[in-house]
Amino acid sequence: MKYLTFIWADGLPEPEALTVMQRELPGYVEEMTGRGVRLFGRELDLPETAAVVRVRGAETLVTDGPFAETKEFIAGVSMVECAGLDEAIEVAARSPVSWFQALELRPVPAGLDLTAAALAFGRGEDGANDPYLLTLWAGGPLGAPPGEQALRERGGAWRQDLHARGLHILGHPLGDPATATTVRVRGGQTLLSDGQRAPAGQFIADFEVVGCASRSQALDLAATHPLARQGAIEVRPFWRE
Repeated sequence: MKYLTFIWADGLPEPEALTVMQRELPGYVEEMTGRGVRLFGRELDLPETAAVVRVRGAETLVTDGPFAETKEFIAGVSMVECAGLDEAIEVAARSPVSWFQALELRPVPAGLDLTAAALAFGRGEDGANDPYLLTLWAGGPLGAPPGEQALRERGGAWRQDLHARGLHILGHPLGDPATATTVRVRGGQTLLSDGQRAPAGQFIADFEVVGCASRSQALDLAATHPLARQGAIEVRPFWRE
């Protein structure tokens, strides 16, 4: 089972925490890669670089900033492939990031294809285009959740079209938000909580990674996704040196 991990931060890390993570992460990554459980991990740019795209009627609405106007924000994403939730929790708890931030595990239903482009993205090999994360929000006042078969089929067609154009890197609908598990480690103790960390009544239904020549192109691609018409799509670049 594959699990997508959202790294939730409540602000920029303190210098001491940053020093610990920078010191401990390389060994952790090497160990988990060697075990064959870690597929990739990438840091996102700061939340102020995000924009939210909605389509209502024939009008595309773009607002600056992240979708969730809360103290916490998604600082990065990673993916592991484990025998089950227990192993995924163990892997997350071993991460130095879990000592300072919250890691939300979301199961990824079968069908995610890790293409050559996805594997290159995982290695940080982005080429000429910049990678953007499209976080698809649904539920609550945004409208019906995307579990309807017709909407999923339209989302699949959107993904295939971008893949044919060389713009799609990685993406798939996520499991029910009720299946989310958040992992934190404090004082050597692993703390677990069930459910997502998103605003009440709303949830991340899908994630997509696209490679674009510009921010405006990433916004245009988000506006063509069928969920933009009844939900909202946060567009944010990944951090690049």
